[in-house]
Amino acid sequence: MVTSLARQAVIIKSGNDTSILTGNYELAYALGFLSNQTGISIPEGDVEIRDLQEKVLEEVKNRMPEDEKMKRLLRMVRLYNPDSAWDAQMQELLQTGLSEKCPWELHRA
Repeated sequence: MVTSLARQAVIIKSGNDTSILTGNYELAYALGFLSNQTGISIPEGDVEIRDLQEKVLEEVKNRMPEDEKMKRLLRMVRLYNPDSAWDAQMQELLQTGLSEKCPWELHRA
């Protein structure tokens, strides 16, 4: 349930110029999704979410997306300041974003 809600929140927020990420769950999905869409590789195993955020932002700065939703998503990731929390659902959200096959669709078939 958390996975579905966080995924949908990120997709909806990416369509709005004034939205922000509101938790590490949304950030985890967003980092996986950005990595998926831009071809960034994510290290496997234990991860610190701040380190992962820094890695993705460093990698993506040379691959500026042209899609408006991706630009908004990137802005939200840049602005979000995560805490150190990391759990199994965040890992699941990261993997969901990494394997996303239906970008920008709220309901997957």
